[in-house]
Parts: sequence; structure tokens; C-alpha cells
Amino acid sequence: MSPDSNSIVREGVSAGLIGATAIAVWFALVDVLATSLLTTPIMLGRSLATLFLNGSEASAPASFLLYTVFHYAMFVGIGLLFAWVINIAERTPSALIGFIGLFIIFEVGWVGWTSVLSQGFGDLTWLQVFSANIVGAAAMGYYMYRQHPALPGKVRRTLVAAE
Repeated sequence: MSPDSNSIVREGVSAGLIGATAIAVWFALVDVLATSLLTTPIMLGRSLATLFLNGSEASAPASFLLYTVFHYAMFVGIGLLFAWVINIAERTPSALIGFIGLFIIFEVGWVGWTSVLSQGFGDLTWLQVFSANIVGAAAMGYYMYRQHPALPGKVRRTLVAAE
């Protein structure tokens, strides 16, 4: 692995863990306000378990563990993609502009998909999912900003040059 690859993996895993943890804390706060700690990850884990258990219902601890492992694994993957794009944007700042567009499309699509699947997710609303995604994206974005503080200036200069 080249130093860039090591940097991408380190930043990606870190960003993914930060994003997943931010969302987990967000849903824990939402659950506490509803006086039912861990309801959301257990409910999502049960929904996820139906894909693997042919309709059988998993226990609450198994559902929580399944969702938590899935959630963190997905966010590490997302973090790796994010770190890869950010490192490309260091050399080609316009790549970040395209990534921001894709991020917006993904968020709109995810909200729509959540709305479609809302019957299987109990009381989870599209607004809760959207809010959690924004919290996770902000946490990951802040971490990556701290790793690449010169990037916003490079992007700004690229936009000015394009005018």
C-alpha cells in the first residue's frame, strides 16, 4: 500500500466510525426522549434479521447486535468512499463538487426509500432518518475537514476560475 492508500484507509475507517457513532448517539437521544432506550436499533435489527432468518423474529439482544455490526460496517464502507473522494479532491478539487451533488441525490433517495419502507420500521419516520443522516454526515464532514483544512480553499479557487 502506498502512503496515500494508508491515509485513505485510516481516514475512511475513522470517518465511518465517527459517523456511525454520531448516528447511534442521535438515535439513543431520540429513544431516551421517547423513554425507550435502544428501541430504534432493536427495531431496525429485527427488520434486518427478517432478511436472514426467513421471517423468524430475533431476540432483542441479537437484533441489537446484528444492527450494530451492520450499521458500523456500512459506515466504514461509506467512510472509505468518502476518504477516497476527499483524497482525489486534494488533486482535483472539482471532484468534491460532483461528490456533493451525489450526496444530495443519495439523501433524497434515502428519504424516499425510508418512506416506502416505513411500514416495516415501526415508528421510525423519514424525518428521524434524515436528521440522523445529517448528524452523521456533519460529523464525518467535520472530521475530514480537520484532516484536509486546505481543501475548501482549493474548491473555492476552482469555482472562481470556472466563472
